[in-house]
Amino acid sequence: MRQRLEETASSLPNQKGKPTQRPTLRWVFQLFLWVRLVVLEGRPWVLNLTPYHETAARLLGAQRYSFVCYLIAAPRPS
Repeated sequence: MRQRLEETASSLPNQKGKPTQRPTLRWVFQLFLWVRLVVLEGRPWVLNLTPYHETAARLLGAQRYSFVCYLIAAPRPS
């Protein structure tokens, strides 16, 4: 992730909201904490997606992003 951020001259916000090219993997996953995948009438909708989520998803690659969406949408044990 860090290498891809440097290669593309991109950045993600750190915990204080300042741009960084060296986020921890834990922080990258925490960025997705509020993104939700909702299925309404058979159509999936992604809610709370911001430009920095799209940057992180693009850098992770489509397959990994689909996995992250699956984890977000997975039912939580009671």
